[in-house]
Amino acid sequence: MLAIIALAAAVGAIASPVNIAATLGSRDLKQTQTWITIHESCNVTQRRMIERGLNETWEVVDFAQKYIKQNGPDDPAFQLYFGTSNPRAMVNALGSYEAVMSSDKTGVVLRCDDIDGNCKFPGWRGHWRGNNATSETVICDASYTDRRYNIEMCMKGYSLTTAAPSTYWSVDLLHRLLHVPQVTDGAVDHYTSGLAGAVQLAKTNATYAPFDSDVLQYFAAHVYINEVVKGGDKCIGDIAALPAPTADAHASAAADCHTHADGSIHCGAH
Repeated sequence: MLAIIALAAAVGAIASPVNIAATLGSRDLKQTQTWITIHESCNVTQRRMIERGLNETWEVVDFAQKYIKQNGPDDPAFQLYFGTSNPRAMVNALGSYEAVMSSDKTGVVLRCDDIDGNCKFPGWRGHWRGNNATSETVICDASYTDRRYNIEMCMKGYSLTTAAPSTYWSVDLLHRLLHVPQVTDGAVDHYTSGLAGAVQLAKTNATYAPFDSDVLQYFAAHVYINEVVKGGDKCIGDIAALPAPTADAHASAAADCHTHADGSIHCGAH
């Protein structure tokens, strides 16, 4: 009888639930925001154009996530950009896109006042402010005349192999958000440059592919063009015919990004 009582007591002790809340203590979660703040320096027209661009960014990134979830790591487009040698590629890529969608963006600002004076440089349509203000990005006047919206994707002779996907507001703003350390906790960087570099990185160093800014942009644009726009091979272009990058991928990316005396950083074609 005593043995039975002892056994019951032991079972009861094992089965008792652990009060996790009491163990860890209660905490007040900080307030967060997932939207981007548009600076007061932007006029009504600029604000409307940026807001539309951001909405299209969420559309493109959300579709990239859905595509990966539905098709998995064996999909040819996925393997083209993320390779086959990284067993964590699918989870890593989803995480990078999810950071863009849902990370805390309190203090992340898009502004229109050319505060650092860099918009005067030829070809500059915007820039991350770098050390001057790590959570701020300037959108230069040229963006409002040169950028296109998703409805124009694949029009006017565009193809992914001949022009950067940042031709479009949606992918350009994705690029700019990936620069902001707060958005991805600094995990995303430039490890390669351009479409040929992105494809090469997937073959030679796939571990970095899900954390490379260009890879994330090109993949999102590629699947959006194929599945949503229905642009087909003509809009993608012949990726296999691209000349192989001549420089080491990381060195090429480093050369593509440079910091100015005022702390602002310029990467690629802006």
